[in-house]
This record gives sequence, structure tokens and C-alpha cells, in this order.
Amino acid sequence: MTIEHDITGIKDIEAKLNSYAVDAERAMLMAFTTAVVDIAGEADTMIPVDEGILRASQDIDFPKLSGRRLEATISYGGPSAPYALVQHENVNLYHPPKPPGRRKVGGAQGSGPTEPGDTTFGGPKYLEYPFDRETQDWPNGFRNRLIASGMTILKEASRGVSS
Repeated sequence: MTIEHDITGIKDIEAKLNSYAVDAERAMLMAFTTAVVDIAGEADTMIPVDEGILRASQDIDFPKLSGRRLEATISYGGPSAPYALVQHENVNLYHPPKPPGRRKVGGAQGSGPTEPGDTTFGGPKYLEYPFDRETQDWPNGFRNRLIASGMTILKEASRGVSS
């Protein structure tokens, strides 16, 4: 998923951070990283689990800054990406998974399709749902993360800590 947006007020926050001798680029990377980690963590609670292979396949390419562009990737599946895609997109799959010993039995098993965002049995849209939640009040949520990151950097500087 890709989101592109000119964040109103970010330049003002960046200037304010710089006026306090806070590295605004570092603060942006920290803010974006916390968003990515939160989305990935929430996705792991919503992924359908049969044998746990799909959940264990989560891969995160942490944020990188290229000019004024921040990019990160959260993916599932690795070599089994087609399976991950079916699990993510097919809203009619039955969850929870089949009972042990019955996984190879044909036909619909489990309690039925689950809604996106289900943390009990997992279900479809396990990555899209937390992404949408994170970005629903865009850019305010990111602005708040950026301010919090700037405050963290200021606190570290006051204690003589550098990360």
C-alpha cells in the first residue's frame, strides 16, 4: 500500500523542531517507524492462524528517507505470497481454521467467514484494516507522532543520550 500526501503544517513542525535543535529528519523517521510497527503489530493480531506459518512470514522493510519521501513495506507470505494474498482478499473464507487432524478434509469448515479486524479468529484484510485505522485521521495522527518523536529526541538530548 502506498500513501502520498502533502501534510499541512508539517513544515511548520519541522521548522519548530529545528529551532529547538531537534533533527527533524530523525524525528520523521522515528514517527514513521512507530506507525509502521503499530500497523504490523495490529496486523499480527488479525491474521488468520491455522498452523502459524502465515503470521511467522511477516516481513518489515523499515522506513527509509529518500529526499523528502519516506517509504516502508509490511508484507506477508514470502515464497507463499499467493496464499497470503488469498487469505487477505477472500472475505468468504471460513475461520477459525479446521480442527487438528481435519485440515485436509474438503468442504467449508470452521465457524464461517469473519469480519475484517477480527482479533479472535483472524480474517481477511488483516493488513489493510490496521493501515486504514492508522490513516483514517491523516495527517493528524502522523503530526502527533512527529511531535512525540521530537519530544523524545529533546528528552534524550537533555539527558545526554543519543540513539
